[in-house]
Amino acid sequence: MKKPHFIIKNKFQKNVYSYKDILTKDILSDVCKRITGKTKFTCNFDNEGYNKGRMATLQYDGNIFFISFSDTELNSRNASMQSVPSALMSYYEEKNKSKKIFFYFLPSSGNYETNYFHFIYRLMLTTGIEFLNHNEYLKQEIYPFISVEDMVLTRNRNKERNIGNNSSYITIGKNHVTQIYGKTYGANKYETTLFCIALSRLSKNKIELYQICEQGLSDIPKRCANVLKSLGNVKIISTNMSMEKNNFVQEENLRSPRFIYNLLAKLGPKKCALCKCEIPELIEGAHVWPIAAIKRKAGINIEDKVKYATDGDNGIWLCENHHKMLDENIIYIDISGNIYKHKDMKGSNADFIEWSTTIKKLIPKIMTIEFKKYLQKRYEKKI
Repeated sequence: MKKPHFIIKNKFQKNVYSYKDILTKDILSDVCKRITGKTKFTCNFDNEGYNKGRMATLQYDGNIFFISFSDTELNSRNASMQSVPSALMSYYEEKNKSKKIFFYFLPSSGNYETNYFHFIYRLMLTTGIEFLNHNEYLKQEIYPFISVEDMVLTRNRNKERNIGNNSSYITIGKNHVTQIYGKTYGANKYETTLFCIALSRLSKNKIELYQICEQGLSDIPKRCANVLKSLGNVKIISTNMSMEKNNFVQEENLRSPRFIYNLLAKLGPKKCALCKCEIPELIEGAHVWPIAAIKRKAGINIEDKVKYATDGDNGIWLCENHHKMLDENIIYIDISGNIYKHKDMKGSNADFIEWSTTIKKLIPKIMTIEFKKYLQKRYEKKI
């Protein structure tokens, strides 16, 4: 092929205008020059089907290049970037090994420089996407993530700035397993897919994707799942309320992804509520009203029991030591959130509890009205 050749699906799924209206000859010439060094090209705007990923492919000299274009109207932060994972799926599905994927900024009426967008740009770089013209649109330089810890820390900081965005969370579980808790509807499913690919490139360790299925959707799109499985270190685990119900009935100790998801949504990153431990591998979700007590409680139907067992207000983050102390009633929590040790704890045992429990009262963020109700249920017999 003497000249670089573009192939572009011309139709939007919703807009009345076409990609031919947006991707002008000047824009395509600029893209072509930045990738191949040439400005002359041929182009085929294909009117069959719809364009998935705001994408063009460029074929030249045995190579295939995927180019994802930015939105020209940045109205919704998730929707504005949900086309990127679609383009990335096409890139991964391509059998030709001589391939690359790029991102090209188009003039927009919105703001490209939000904290969320910068986080997504770093994710994109980490997945292997190269930027063609970001220096013309971004004042701040962007870099790929250098480690799982770097990505988790940045994500958590971003969450603190945008409390209302509770779509997906990244944490570390036992045996250094990276865990992603993500919802599967709307733009969230694409964001979650982007997380998985970036994390897979950062670490060869096992990665678990817990799909928090809602609104009638049970899984991420099939093509996304196929790509994630092909990475070799990503395990996809689905969970919905029916599965939670089965686990609640069958298991002695409930290990509920939805409970962990709800704790992350309420309290943020794993951090022991009673000491300074923030090592995620050592932090566990501790139930206030224990699962065994919920199961024994008469007069409550199974659906409500599962709801109580997975409610984020029925839990706190505790390190392994403090979790065990709470379960064994070595320590207890009063209705105001004050922490007390059992009266039988004497001598060096009492000293250890005093020394290790550096926080003597739960923070207001934990002490919701619902949390206090669960506290009362925990201690109702003792009261």
